[in-house]
Amino acid sequence: MSHPTDVTKFVEDLDGGVLAERLGTVLSHAAAAATSNPKKKAKVSIDLTIENIGSGSRVGVTHKLAFKIPTEHGMQSEEHTTETVMCVNTGGEMTLEPKNQFDMIGHPHRKDAHQGEQH
Repeated sequence: MSHPTDVTKFVEDLDGGVLAERLGTVLSHAAAAATSNPKKKAKVSIDLTIENIGSGSRVGVTHKLAFKIPTEHGMQSEEHTTETVMCVNTGGEMTLEPKNQFDMIGHPHRKDAHQGEQH
């Protein structure tokens, strides 16, 4: 695999950023609940399923965020499942937009950070 997926960008792109926002909120609630109930454990899990969607280089990424948070008299649990379509680029790298996309004039749609700089 010559082009690994940028995990930070990948998570930020899932569900338009909603998954990352929910994850942050859930992690904070889990940590607070675990300290309020020291004999109980909180559990947060992310489940990703990746499957081909038709022909071409696109996949559907189903992401499920589930949590169990201790309360004084039991547990609170919830799960959220959504899907995001991602493009598969050279080497298996997943991005929201294809890296080989061109604009209407024929220029690359996405530029590397160093392309616009002059030395």
